[in-house]
Amino acid sequence: MSADGAGKFGGCCEILKDVLESDEFEPLIASDEDGVLYMSIGVVEAESEDDPNMVDHPLFFCPFCGTKLQTPEEVDAKGGGDKN
Repeated sequence: MSADGAGKFGGCCEILKDVLESDEFEPLIASDEDGVLYMSIGVVEAESEDDPNMVDHPLFFCPFCGTKLQTPEEVDAKGGGDKN
């Protein structure tokens, strides 16, 4: 995932735009190459890997201003409904 989702997402409020455009930290909110906006909600240890894996969940509403960003149907159509 990348934090460059400010092109599609981030028009609702300055806070989300700043989060998506920031290079100062590893974002917990980011969009993937399919254009689905996700929030990292946890970490899972994988036995076969040295580093833990992030667990992501699609964001349907902006966590800062409450604006509707995407629907479950849009996420499913982009193939993002089953992403972890």
